[in-house]
Amino acid sequence: MRRLLLAALATCGIALATLGVASADGFFHRLHVDSLVSDGITDYHSGDYQASLGKLNDALSLSTDNIDALYDRGLVYYALGNYSAAADDFRHCLKLNPDFVPALFNLGVTEIALNELDDAKTIFQQIIVAHPSSVRAHFDMGLSNYMAGQTDKAVDQFAVASLLHPQYVQAHYDKALAEYRTGNLVAADVDTNAALKLNSDYAKAYFLRGAIRLRQGDDAAAKTAFETAAKLATDPVLKSLCAQIIAQLGA
Repeated sequence: MRRLLLAALATCGIALATLGVASADGFFHRLHVDSLVSDGITDYHSGDYQASLGKLNDALSLSTDNIDALYDRGLVYYALGNYSAAADDFRHCLKLNPDFVPALFNLGVTEIALNELDDAKTIFQQIIVAHPSSVRAHFDMGLSNYMAGQTDKAVDQFAVASLLHPQYVQAHYDKALAEYRTGNLVAADVDTNAALKLNSDYAKAYFLRGAIRLRQGDDAAAKTAFETAAKLATDPVLKSLCAQIIAQLGA
């Protein structure tokens, strides 16, 4: 009996030791994957997207369904302009966790970049239903509508975004731009002024003001606005466009 007990204890000890080794291996494996993901995120935030991509690919080669690595690689692919790959990673995240809202939101943004506007609108509507106070969801729904040529709907969504976040300069500007496209110059002027009150150095808003003044027949005020836009513009294309319009308006 004693020999049987000793044999059983020895066998149990071997099993526990084996289990301990296996647990340790699993722990260090997860630690290595987490370290690669963490380093990849650091590289992403420093702007070294290729280094970030390499580390996240290494992490995923060790843990195929690591949702953090997939999500972060999607962000890296988006930053690199590889929108199809980004969309694939965000979709993979959502298969693993259908309630992963950041992945859903970024999939919507990526669908805009891919010009898949109906898919983008479906995603942002889903987010709005679940999170009606999401400023970015309303804003990006407006952007999707604007790019699809549905300017009236875009105005409505930008209006909600600006009401939810009155300091959101881009929402005021994009609302003004959509209103300009609909021909509602009075409303466009009001929202352009709102954007400029929040950011007095906003070159695009001065350019839009110039475009509004031109359509209103006030060439002198338009020229002043385009001159201000040209002074503030850091985008060489916008600066050149202002110079061309100013030259056409003359003295």
